[in-house]
Amino acid sequence: MSLRRWAVRVVKPIHVRLRTEKVRSLCRHLSGNGLTLLDVGGSPGIDGEFLPLYSRFSKVVIVNLEDSFDGLDGYPVSKILADGRRLPFADKSFDWVFSNAVIEHVGDGADQESFAHEIRRVASCGYFVATPNRYFPIEPHTLLPLYQFLPVRVQRRVVRFSPGYLREYEQINLLSPAQMRLLFPEAEVFCTGLPIIKNSVIACCHKGRLHAGT
Repeated sequence: MSLRRWAVRVVKPIHVRLRTEKVRSLCRHLSGNGLTLLDVGGSPGIDGEFLPLYSRFSKVVIVNLEDSFDGLDGYPVSKILADGRRLPFADKSFDWVFSNAVIEHVGDGADQESFAHEIRRVASCGYFVATPNRYFPIEPHTLLPLYQFLPVRVQRRVVRFSPGYLREYEQINLLSPAQMRLLFPEAEVFCTGLPIIKNSVIACCHKGRLHAGT
């Protein structure tokens, strides 16, 4: 078995468990019926771990840049191709907005500000944004130690040794808790995930327990 296949096999159940914990964390904030959800950059997950979240809402819309909606056939989910930095929705269009491990992929600091602004703009009740913790020692896309702190020229050289899924250089800007607080100033920002050094940063804002349509 290759190192890459072994690493994916080991990491996959951990990844699924941590994602499931995020879903449970968000669900603790939900109350009432008829709520709507926008998932920016979403998918069913590795083993469908986000499907229980979708089942809590009367309407779910998933936005992606590309047509990557595998695993959603048969579920009452609307799928839209759009840019999370310029969402095609009016202010407060959805009760909740969810985004998992997307904001680090959207571009530089200005792009991340636009992405955060759009999430805050279209959310009526609240939002839940998760991203890998910049200060976790293993970069999650490459599974290489401290990869995120290397200069780009070095990242381009070493990424080919990645045992993770990212094998070619891609711009990824991981965020710290302090940076997330600047992007989401009204949110509670906290770290979660693995013991001791938490691997994820969450920005969660509950604007009020509003019922959809009120």
